[in-house]
Amino acid sequence: MNNICIKVDVDTFNGLKYGVTKLIKIFNEFNIKATFYVTLGPDNSGKAIINLLKPAFLKKMLKTKAVSSYGIKTALYGTLLKPPMLAWLKDILIQIKLNGHEVEFHAYDHRFWQDNIEKLTYDEIKVWFEKGISTYFSIYKDYPKSFGAPGWVCSKKALKYIKNLKFIKFLSISRAQKPFVEQITQLIEIPSNLPCLEENPKDFLSIAKKTIETTEYGILPVHAEIEGGPFIDTFVKLLNAIKQNTNFLTMNEYFLKLNRNNLETRQFKSKILPGRAFSCLV
Repeated sequence: MNNICIKVDVDTFNGLKYGVTKLIKIFNEFNIKATFYVTLGPDNSGKAIINLLKPAFLKKMLKTKAVSSYGIKTALYGTLLKPPMLAWLKDILIQIKLNGHEVEFHAYDHRFWQDNIEKLTYDEIKVWFEKGISTYFSIYKDYPKSFGAPGWVCSKKALKYIKNLKFIKFLSISRAQKPFVEQITQLIEIPSNLPCLEENPKDFLSIAKKTIETTEYGILPVHAEIEGGPFIDTFVKLLNAIKQNTNFLTMNEYFLKLNRNNLETRQFKSKILPGRAFSCLV
């Protein structure tokens, strides 16, 4: 029996409004409890337009059907159109928990973090987290137990800030192959170690099935805009293929099974993975 956590990143306003709703319905049909990492602040996705000058990013946008995944408006948010706040969709955010799923903190302004994290000062990082965490608390009347960084990128300054967030019990901000103790925060890092559909949509189904079959504990990275969008049929096919031999866990359930004494302690490394336009933590 394989043990799999489905980790859903919610990056955009449309992803929350449409993708999350579809994914909740699918998870109910399969009796799966997932963990959603939500963005809560402004959707500035349009500011990613400068990245279209980079061939690897443009190739990714084409193969993931970016227009149908994110929508035309999303491509203009933060530039020609005023960015909507994801927290405006409070009813949907609450519905995630009402359907029995976990909700953890992913971002305040997703684009801002992904484009600027290496340049941000400690104080700028502090403000970003304070806005995001206070918004999370205003919706759920509680604090998140973990943090999943946008784009699987982070900085040492950010890790030093996170170290002081006593309510954060673990991290999930890398693409490493197995959990470890992150050296700066001394928190357990639970990486996304299964294939990511947006990186190789053509061969994803066969590769993901094979990888899951040989993985005792795996974290499947899902995006509300992708698996809850134009690739929803591929995602359902995967769930049908693995459901008989898979035990689905939430991230917190998996965290409680881990013994930190059996884990390596190390710092993050950075690497460009196949199918990705930019480097991420491993």
